[in-house]
Amino acid sequence: MEGLTPGEKIKKLRLDLGLKQDDLTNEEVSKCLISMIERNKRGLTWSVAQIVADSLNQYYKNMGKEITPEYLMETEIDRVTKEVKEDLTYIQTLLDTGKIDIKLMTPIFDKLLGLVNQWALRKEKAELLFLRGKFNYFAYQYNNAIKDFTEVVAYYIEDKNHAEVARIYNLIGASYQMLMIIDQAINYYTKAYDITLEHNTDNRELIRLLTTKNLIMCYRKMKRYDIAIQYINRFKEEEWEDQSLYHKFNVEIMLLEANTFRDMTNFVKAEQSYSKLIEIKGELNEEILFLTYENYASLLLMIKKLDRALKYIDKALELKDKVKVNNFSTLWIYLTKSKAYMRSGRISKVFNVLKEGLILAEEFNNMELMIDFHFTLTQTYIFLENYEEALKQLNIVEKYIIQNKIKTKENDLNIFYAEVYCKAGETDKGVEYMLKVRKDYFALSNEVY
Repeated sequence: MEGLTPGEKIKKLRLDLGLKQDDLTNEEVSKCLISMIERNKRGLTWSVAQIVADSLNQYYKNMGKEITPEYLMETEIDRVTKEVKEDLTYIQTLLDTGKIDIKLMTPIFDKLLGLVNQWALRKEKAELLFLRGKFNYFAYQYNNAIKDFTEVVAYYIEDKNHAEVARIYNLIGASYQMLMIIDQAINYYTKAYDITLEHNTDNRELIRLLTTKNLIMCYRKMKRYDIAIQYINRFKEEEWEDQSLYHKFNVEIMLLEANTFRDMTNFVKAEQSYSKLIEIKGELNEEILFLTYENYASLLLMIKKLDRALKYIDKALELKDKVKVNNFSTLWIYLTKSKAYMRSGRISKVFNVLKEGLILAEEFNNMELMIDFHFTLTQTYIFLENYEEALKQLNIVEKYIIQNKIKTKENDLNIFYAEVYCKAGETDKGVEYMLKVRKDYFALSNEVY
């Protein structure tokens, strides 16, 4: 009965049973009222819908069917809205699993976008584009994620929902961060932070904590460790109202501080910071404890304490099944372990660890980690001067990059190709790949007249 109004629906049900309008009447509902409802001259109220449903069910119960007042009152736009909301819930469930299938999801999004546009479901369209933005983010389609989030943020700006504007700005910042367009990421994180202060939003504490952490991460990526430390100190000096939320972010920022000291090669302070986290391990959730062990192991590798590094890698792996396996850092531990084995000369173990990690990355369709595992295998084969196997790994990566349009990995791919071909004695091919990486200084696009 798709497309019928409540009145048309009642008329069809009545005629299907061979009933007259009189058969649906009682002391409260007249034949005239039924007639007007069926001709869409009067709206269907809840009380009348109950009476009509009871009348129809006297006949339908013998057929094993029941008519509800909700069904009679549901308009076509109600039905479409309900269908869209059910599909949005289903999409969210898929996103929560971390198993992102582009071929499965794309037609679902296309169908729903057609429906929300056709029926002008403005709120549902914003929710749909938000989920598609998250999907594109997890599928490494960061430019598409930015487009979706930008359209969503326009909806919330129009509705003056400043809390949601701040939340979406933070997601746009995260997308730019993944594209390594760090200046734009910082710009959006700062806008998110400022909006919560300007409008005193309900989520201001969460957004301020989240953006502070993200800004620290951005400045770390830029190797502006001095500014990262400034934000860490600002975090420590602020007074935070929500102590449970503060504690969650405090341990994350303690870890970022340890990592920053490590990357600044201030190994003494770094080790002190990691030790502080390990001392309070009973207060850490399993994911933060996992990351502490993993990052501490990286420090120990840098200072050539290989046995201790492997000890903490194994401690991290003991927690692997208790944290999100599809989390980037959870799978990264296999790369860290492979580095430890490589530095200690245990090449066979390097292959075993990388192949184990690769299986998990493929299972959870974590494309970025799949590429990193293949790159690490490539480097291992180069070390062994097995250039044929190294090229096989690069061919696999090239297919992933082309199929998924992962621009951020193209330079590494071309540099690896150049290295393999040069070392294999095919210098011309090596140079060909080098030229793909560097800028063409004879290009006319930036010429000044």
